[in-house]
Amino acid sequence: MSGCGKTSAAKKLFIKAADQVAIFDPLNDYEGKLAGRVVRGYDKLKDFAVALIAGRKTNQGFKIAYTPKHETTEADFDKFCSVVWGVGNGKHKKPLKVICEEVAEHSNTTAKATGYHGKILRLGRKYGLHSINMFQRGQEVSKTIIDNCQYACVMMQKADDSARYLQQKTGIPAVKIMPLRKLEYILQDGKEWSKGVISW
Repeated sequence: MSGCGKTSAAKKLFIKAADQVAIFDPLNDYEGKLAGRVVRGYDKLKDFAVALIAGRKTNQGFKIAYTPKHETTEADFDKFCSVVWGVGNGKHKKPLKVICEEVAEHSNTTAKATGYHGKILRLGRKYGLHSINMFQRGQEVSKTIIDNCQYACVMMQKADDSARYLQQKTGIPAVKIMPLRKLEYILQDGKEWSKGVISW
């Protein structure tokens, strides 16, 4: 749910200083530093693309965000994903970690994911693209996200039916999800899972 610490989880659990990271950040949640590195934000897609392409030509870590100033649409998200898809390279020394914020706000289906986001979800690992998808309710996003993920980070849910839905999709018992509080999480790797809490 809103305010449970999703962005904190992305920052603390999945990103390291040496990682190459591209971020769809419509709300400027990543302004400043991420894993000790300055996040370079670009409000124009062309500038973001130029920076990302240059970064992928190296083996150095970077944190690059697309931070459009206008209210974003599904088309904006798809264009971001198309740029990311274009720099996929399964032979690169480092994977590109792709943080997709506000996924439910930028998708129109709970069925099979479409567009370049769908390509990244289904084929991305082959091309060195590791996506991190952030959303509030699993019922509002494509089933491809949960079905294809190696890791699932489940956090505080507002309603019990959301916990039961996540049990159906992940196998994590709803009775373990319902008591979660702010910054507490259950991290699933394959079929194994463990509980933890994010600390700053």
